Amino acid sequence: MRKSRRKQIGIIIGLSVMVLGCLLAETGKRKIQKEKKSQVSEEKAAQKKTGAVKREKITDNMNVRVLLMTTGFASIFHEKVKITSSKPFTVTVNGKKKEYPAEGMASFQNDKKYKGKKIMIKPSKGAKLKVLSVERKGIHPSYRHMLKVTWNKKGLLLTNKLPLEEYLYAVVPSEISTSSKMEALKAQAICARSYACCQLQSVRYDDYQADLDDSASCQVYNNIPEDARSRQAVKETKGIVLVDKKGKVVPAYYYSTSWGYSASGQDVWNTKSKISYLPERLQITEKSQKKSGIKSLDLSKEGEFQSFLHRTSFDTYDSDAVWYRWNMTISQKALSERVDSLLAECYAADPDLVLTQTKTGGYRSKPIKPLGMVKKIRVEKREKSGLITEIVLVGKKNVVKVCTQHNVRKVLGSPNETIYYNHGKLRTYMSLLPSAAFFVADASKDNEAAFQFIGGGFGHGTGMSQYGAITMAGLGKDYNEILGYYFTGANLKKLSEIPA
Repeated sequence: MRKSRRKQIGIIIGLSVMVLGCLLAETGKRKIQKEKKSQVSEEKAAQKKTGAVKREKITDNMNVRVLLMTTGFASIFHEKVKITSSKPFTVTVNGKKKEYPAEGMASFQNDKKYKGKKIMIKPSKGAKLKVLSVERKGIHPSYRHMLKVTWNKKGLLLTNKLPLEEYLYAVVPSEISTSSKMEALKAQAICARSYACCQLQSVRYDDYQADLDDSASCQVYNNIPEDARSRQAVKETKGIVLVDKKGKVVPAYYYSTSWGYSASGQDVWNTKSKISYLPERLQITEKSQKKSGIKSLDLSKEGEFQSFLHRTSFDTYDSDAVWYRWNMTISQKALSERVDSLLAECYAADPDLVLTQTKTGGYRSKPIKPLGMVKKIRVEKREKSGLITEIVLVGKKNVVKVCTQHNVRKVLGSPNETIYYNHGKLRTYMSLLPSAAFFVADASKDNEAAFQFIGGGFGHGTGMSQYGAITMAGLGKDYNEILGYYFTGANLKKLSEIPA
């Protein structure tokens, strides 16, 4: 029992570390939003023309190109790049090679002299390249195969080019604790491979000659180094991906923790039609389902959702998770001081998702005007899973409706407030609320108005709950069963079996 308890605590700690990594990544995403804004517009235009397909055939031995971000995932642009290796390595600039000894250092500054130059760094066979100008979890990360440095007017771009399967070696431990059961690691490897394949077919980073970045805006890579168990999980699932009924690889979304329900992909991503392999689902365990007879619940009504958050009569696969339940209090003054800029950011990203109330009581899209002191936060639309997809902010000067779970989490984000969760509390920069599964309560006291957000789960909420997968693996489920549970209607297939 003690050994089992220690292992469980180890998993919880591991998940907590990964969640903190996600929070740091959120900081980086906030800083690079402006950098990506024009890129997104260009991407959408290109997708219309090309169908977002760059390659005819994705294989498990093809290379991926990963943009490596600066310390703290702050930016894709580096002011300097410093590289070394435990063995001799080679730097090639426009075809001219220079050999460096073991522990030597190649250094590049953000200098226009590198404009148009092709800079490639390769280690000795079997060695890795260590980036001394970047830190991940307090250490300098090391990378397989090859690094490329490219000059850009905004800074240096650093790209790691390596085989898809080897890329996954360092995604798995960065996304899930490798102390987890192997079947959970295998499920994670397949999700990560499927997601990466979809990124390989997109045009998201074409302007930077890359396929994805190493942050949570894609999937976290090498924030925690690869180990024997992450390599085992990847090797034992080599080439396996999730495909839809038409045999097309799907982006197998995953997130940290559910609130006891997974949301539908349509509700999370605001798509026009349902996503067949991402339905909403109550995450009740088989044992609790048999005992209670409950198979599903409709949490779209406010009272039902609030009762569910306090319910302890049955177990879900995430019941013991750190972020299963959380709460945060924010003063009326603090929220009011920052809400206008956050609304403006959401409006700039998509004007159709931030609507201002008209004199007739309806809502329409128009440039955001000051809201004034926020008097009320009203949940306008809650989905069957309990996920909020629309809120209304009633201000002294204006009334605004905010649409989509992402925008709701962003507008009510907590850069300064303390968040309390199952096993403690956390105070760190957090540009998004942990999830959009929450309700709002009045927390005013001592003549100071305040709002309390009481919620559950961590992440967008659709696809595979990583904590839930760990629990299922602990109950003896294999990766096929785990993925079949979270991605209803999707099938497992090898990349080699998928036609071009």
